[in-house]
Amino acid sequence: MRLLPAIKAVGAIALSVWAAAANAQANLVVNGSFESGLASWTTNGFLLQGFDFGIDNAAQSGNNAFYGGAIQSLGFLNQTFATQAGQTYNVDFWLASDGFLPNRFQVLANGQLLLDLEDILIQPYGARHTAFTAIGPTTQLQFGFRSDSGLLHLDNVAVAAVPEPEMVVLLAIGLGALAARRRQLKAAQARQ
Repeated sequence: MRLLPAIKAVGAIALSVWAAAANAQANLVVNGSFESGLASWTTNGFLLQGFDFGIDNAAQSGNNAFYGGAIQSLGFLNQTFATQAGQTYNVDFWLASDGFLPNRFQVLANGQLLLDLEDILIQPYGARHTAFTAIGPTTQLQFGFRSDSGLLHLDNVAVAAVPEPEMVVLLAIGLGALAARRRQLKAAQARQ
């Protein structure tokens, strides 16, 4: 039964590593599904809420989605959140287009252009992905919308830190050691 303290120690280490990896994957965007309307988001460059931007029920999932269609130039949906300089972050979201042209959609992080889509044909919601490396303790994420005659829909925005390779390796080692200790304990119990 000397293995029990060792198993507990390895289990505690594995759990700590797993918790750190899970925490690194937490969504940094607040209200990314727009279920609370525009709470935690700001807008600029649009004409009038309810006209060329707002919240409606044409959601990818849940009840709400953001729609934007600024005329002749981009209108922006913005949110600022805490980041760590030098850390890479994944940006995932769902985008739909009613196909009215011209239209344009952009994603920016602290003013750096990450994604630029122009003249998006009619499409139901599709998953999109981009990434950025933070340059400071906060990052402003911006989504730019233009659709002179129609609307683009955005839903389920998520930003998460990309786990460091060392973290993944530590997690794998910890879980492997835990599994090996369990096998040893079961073998020792079977011999008794």
